[in-house]
Amino acid sequence: MNKSFKILSAALLASVAFAGAAFAAWPEKTIEFVVPYKAGGDTDFHTRTLAKYLEPILGQKIIVTNMEGASGSAGMISVMESKPDGYRALFFHESMLTNKVAGLTDFAHEALDLCAASIVDDSYVLAVDAATPYKTLAEFVAAAKEKPGEINWAASVSGYSYYLGRKFEKVTGTKLNVCDAGGTGARNAALLSHKMQATSHVYGGLKSYIEAGNFRVLAALGEKRNHLFPDVPTAKEQGVELTGGRAYFLSFPKGTDPEIIAKMSAAMKQVCENKDFVAETEKGYMVTPHYLDTKELKARLDANLAELEADPSLLQ
Repeated sequence: MNKSFKILSAALLASVAFAGAAFAAWPEKTIEFVVPYKAGGDTDFHTRTLAKYLEPILGQKIIVTNMEGASGSAGMISVMESKPDGYRALFFHESMLTNKVAGLTDFAHEALDLCAASIVDDSYVLAVDAATPYKTLAEFVAAAKEKPGEINWAASVSGYSYYLGRKFEKVTGTKLNVCDAGGTGARNAALLSHKMQATSHVYGGLKSYIEAGNFRVLAALGEKRNHLFPDVPTAKEQGVELTGGRAYFLSFPKGTDPEIIAKMSAAMKQVCENKDFVAETEKGYMVTPHYLDTKELKARLDANLAELEADPSLLQ
């Protein structure tokens, strides 16, 4: 072995040892989770609840920063441009896929290093203003056929609520007036003021209005009834092939050490198995936590993006 080879080998070993020591020490300081919406919605709730349970596992404080704008893309871009050192991450959901297909961005999950999902939300429902005459999904479909374009569906442009409105039209052969009513709070306000007649959202985002009698739920959009509101029949049970749900997940800037991602993913799995976390999430947003590791998450997002790209008209 010549002298130069020995020096090079020693340098490589030192580099590997340094990287290993850096990973072993991570995290050494506060971690930031970016929520690409304002505080108060379901994404914000799931992020803050996850962060609270992660802190004692990781041994560091996690701060949550809300950065709204461009249907979540502003916060996403901010994280994409961050240093890939494991101290800044994005907590978002599958609206990053609809943003890309709608042309709002030219990137989706492939622009980040995926970590894991803590929620696969199967609590989507179709709800109407209780002041409307629609008592069943069949009545709502019949009205949409009789009055094409007259029923206002509250949605967020390029968002999942918009996609579900267009998908409803496709599977039922109807025509709605799918409107850009803004975020969760604005869409709820639109129904409360009777400007809009219908919407689709996670049950937890509508819960207080459902319980107060302001909104009426016509169908659950899961593949099967949700055990947290079992009296609500699915759309499929009622003859309408409309299903919906999306994963909420953590991702890091491109180039983040895979060992850091694996460590965070393992910590998220531990949180999802915590009965207190499960209970708090079910109580807060009527959804049961569901963990997906990095490989499972990527497979889901790849498949769902391909499905959306197969029929981009649903987001136009």
